[in-house]
Amino acid sequence: MEKKALWVVFRPKDPVSLKKMRDLYMGSYPHFKEMTSLYAKTWWVNEEKNEWGAMYIFNSQTQLDAYIQSDRWQRIIPEKYGCTPETTVLDIGAILFKEKVTSGEDSWLTKDSTELN
Repeated sequence: MEKKALWVVFRPKDPVSLKKMRDLYMGSYPHFKEMTSLYAKTWWVNEEKNEWGAMYIFNSQTQLDAYIQSDRWQRIIPEKYGCTPETTVLDIGAILFKEKVTSGEDSWLTKDSTELN
């Protein structure tokens, strides 16, 4: 499998609320939806540790490299989130999708946790 993953961790100086992070993440959704080099992406937050980030899955190492060398990654992302993220490039194993979410509807944004089970 040619796909490569980029594990990203942000550790901002000041605590960031879960709601604020979700708002920031969803504001970026239209950009990532249009990226042909991106196979999948998920965001995560650990409020207790004041850590948050994402797991990107790119279609190839070349496409991952192009993204992390882009102006968006080098300048816009650190400005938007107030810190430079730590990153790790990973090889990918099997990928399993139970459901595909293509918008904020029918996701954790619109349903409480009991509805998602």
